[in-house]
Amino acid sequence: MYIKHNCWKWQTAAGAFFVKKYDDITIEKKVKNIHRKLAKIDFPYHIPIANNNDGLVIQKWHEGRSARFDQKEERLAAVDCLQALHETKANIEWHIEPLPRQQLQRKWRARFERFLLNEKELSSYLNKDYETIVQTAYKGLRNMPAAPIQIAETTLLHGDVVHHNFLSTDKGMVLIDFDLAVLGSPIDEMILWLHRALPNVDYDLALLLEEHPYTKICKPQLSYIYYPNELLREWLYILQLDTKEREPFLDYLIPFTKKALQHWPKLIKQIEHY
Repeated sequence: MYIKHNCWKWQTAAGAFFVKKYDDITIEKKVKNIHRKLAKIDFPYHIPIANNNDGLVIQKWHEGRSARFDQKEERLAAVDCLQALHETKANIEWHIEPLPRQQLQRKWRARFERFLLNEKELSSYLNKDYETIVQTAYKGLRNMPAAPIQIAETTLLHGDVVHHNFLSTDKGMVLIDFDLAVLGSPIDEMILWLHRALPNVDYDLALLLEEHPYTKICKPQLSYIYYPNELLREWLYILQLDTKEREPFLDYLIPFTKKALQHWPKLIKQIEHY
């Protein structure tokens, strides 16, 4: 059964499987290597690879749905997954693996530059909010330290902590889709997770920092929350859509943007409090 581009559900006499086809052999090898190493230490928050075929990753099918970051229990379960993944450095020497390195500041600066280059098109949708986002991004970049604060060893990072990469099953939460996995600081990944989760809790940073002990590792690097990453990412994404696809997405994105900007002053006060 076709799911989406390059992904299928495959029904066999031995049960159902998830199948993903890779055109990039480098990514395919990286994903398989990660899963094999995780399987060797019985890591409970992933779905092991079930094949050796070139070009394909096959995993046992798990019924489930994407995590809901507006639900406390599922936020806690998601952070449990990430903490456990980061802590695999105690058993796996990730630092010697041929993994790409996380370059968060560089990535964010490049994203902001693309936002500026598309001013004419984006401002036609955003009006005055375009300039507000630009000034907020400038302030966010200025508040970042020249170099990331290193208080933890580098480890394996999932690389894409969006809610649909946390699969909630009847056996618990698991991480899926390691295509963007990198080597880096766990603080960076948890900062990115905070960015993803904040819109689901009315930008209550204090709530997220207090409800799970692991999120406290972010405190030395909270200046990264100033940067409006989710707004920039979503508005750049809309440029990839054709006219028919843009209209329904705008129905979501415009209120999302208004809500974010409305809560930003409160969010900044919370950052400064810590």
